Amino acid sequence: MTSGSRFSPSNPLWYEDLAPRDSTVDFSGKLDIRLLDQDINHIDDNYLEISRTSSVLRGGGLFIGIVFFLLISVGFVPVIVMMGEQFFTALPWGTAVIIAMLIGLSVMALRFIIFDCRLPRDTPVRFNRIEQKIYAYEYIQSFSSFKPWRGRVKVYDWDCVEAEIAKLSGFTGKAYVVRYELHLVICRPGTNEAVDRIALKKNDVTGLTFCELWSYIRRYMADGTHSLPPLRERDQDVGFLKSLFSYMPYASPTEEGQRFRKNMRWIDYCLALLLVWFFWLWIPLGICHYIAMRCAPAPQWPSEIDIESRSLLKSPQPEL
Repeated sequence: MTSGSRFSPSNPLWYEDLAPRDSTVDFSGKLDIRLLDQDINHIDDNYLEISRTSSVLRGGGLFIGIVFFLLISVGFVPVIVMMGEQFFTALPWGTAVIIAMLIGLSVMALRFIIFDCRLPRDTPVRFNRIEQKIYAYEYIQSFSSFKPWRGRVKVYDWDCVEAEIAKLSGFTGKAYVVRYELHLVICRPGTNEAVDRIALKKNDVTGLTFCELWSYIRRYMADGTHSLPPLRERDQDVGFLKSLFSYMPYASPTEEGQRFRKNMRWIDYCLALLLVWFFWLWIPLGICHYIAMRCAPAPQWPSEIDIESRSLLKSPQPEL
């Protein structure tokens, strides 16, 4: 790992630069691809599509919203009913402040629910080997959650793409939490001047598969599928059991759970032993995951990339 990012401007969460795009993929014909198939939507000689569903903790927003409204219904509304008019006359200014705070928190909780249920089920990134371009399917949330979402496809030349790892860490009050992200860095041709960054994978506890995933992508874009170990495409259907164990896939009785356990590393076993005791939280989160995924729209790729999207290739104007 180098002492600093080779890209300018640097990522404020920078942790490590990955191998240059054109460097040799050093795995001597073999690549440890365990767990990589969880991120592969599609692969053939035309394009490779990487899922970004694991980057969003789906069900969390719905869970927070439901818990908040249940607490209001059980803990606050009965107090108003019991006190009657006294609630509004005893401390009028204090009551007004409390009601204003509750309204504000209710709006925030509703935004969490809407975000969870309206975000597309996936926002994948396609690596087109034939055209040597990448297509990032992205949705941008408007200021008001009640307005339609604005979606677009970012298109860039492959020879402008590099990669880096970002690290997020902080103390929650009870534990020190660390998460890693894999970012695609879009540079101006022939330079290390970064004009955009696309988060390819987020919320990873270890980041151990990032180098392997980047190596797999680079080898695919250079040589296609014939020089790569085969990967099984992930199941994109929404199933109740699949969602129920989404926060603890190591315990899932499904075929997907069996594949996950087969490919687990020693650190995955350690994390599983630590996290399995929170099953009382993971189960309701899994139920909320299922509801959110059922409500969420499926991603709809345009049949053809329009002229406006292709103009990004000539003069990128991304939102930084």
